[in-house]
Amino acid sequence: MKVGRTYDLESLFDRLNRIYFDSKLNVIVRWSPRSTPKARRRVVLGTFEQKMNTITLSRRLDNPRVPLFFLEHVLFHEMLHAIFPRDDHRMHTDQFKKFERMHPDYALAREWEKSSIKILFEKAQGELNMGKRLA
Repeated sequence: MKVGRTYDLESLFDRLNRIYFDSKLNVIVRWSPRSTPKARRRVVLGTFEQKMNTITLSRRLDNPRVPLFFLEHVLFHEMLHAIFPRDDHRMHTDQFKKFERMHPDYALAREWEKSSIKILFEKAQGELNMGKRLA
């Protein structure tokens, strides 16, 4: 599923792909399929699975309280993983970090993440009413 309650990943991916990758990045992009309960210690916001050529973003990001610039930062980060594969020992090489910092909202996104981390630890929006009957 690419269209969430708040954001449409496919259109965001297409825009970032056009602007930063000359529309040459060919990967599958989707929201995480699983229920995401309230996090306790760690939150994974996105992954790139090289074997499946798939970017999966956490449903925690499909939230009106998460700004678009932050979602785009996380998506851009995962798109870079498709360009700069992991080396023998590190996932985020110096070259990867250099390109990540080129995104115009890099500093703003990092600051928002630090100041708003509580939002990212909440139960995902799509799961808030799961199991409850709505009248």
